[in-house]
Amino acid sequence: MAHLIMKYGLSIGIGLLLLLNSGCSSPKQLSFSEKLQQQKIYYSSLSEEEQIKAVKEQWWRIGFIKNPTYRVQKTALDISPHAIEDIDHPTKEIQILAVRKIMKDGSFNTALTKLINSFSEEAQIEAVKHNPQIIQYIPYPSPKVQLAAVKVNPFVVKNIINATDEAKQEAVKLNPRVAKFLR
Repeated sequence: MAHLIMKYGLSIGIGLLLLLNSGCSSPKQLSFSEKLQQQKIYYSSLSEEEQIKAVKEQWWRIGFIKNPTYRVQKTALDISPHAIEDIDHPTKEIQILAVRKIMKDGSFNTALTKLINSFSEEAQIEAVKHNPQIIQYIPYPSPKVQLAAVKVNPFVVKNIINATDEAKQEAVKLNPRVAKFLR
């Protein structure tokens, strides 16, 4: 121990002595949030290839990776479209890919209804093209999103609060019976 004190200085030597004398023989019990934090630190410190391997083994590990790369995000989505719920800051391309995968078989995913409002305009347009009813989960859809939804199903205009005049006109043009639902 003395040679460590001489080599690295008194403060490190004292720190080592304190560590040895502090009874560290039994590991400290970590709280759940501390364990989660350790998982995030561990998975975020891995290389991209190691992160991809980890996500391939268990797709939900994507939730432990801070700012995953596009390749890591795509790998997780390829395994399960539900991974979109756990991806930190998904890119626009990943959002669109998730929408396509979720809507591919015509399923209506409740997770998507929760996330759709935070998605980019392009991802929202992709979603309403697959299922225009999802527009009701977007509190303030852009004029482009409104128009895309109405073109697929003119009757969804009744689910749009403050629908634009353009969306209303397009809906009536496509199906005149929609006019009675307009406000």
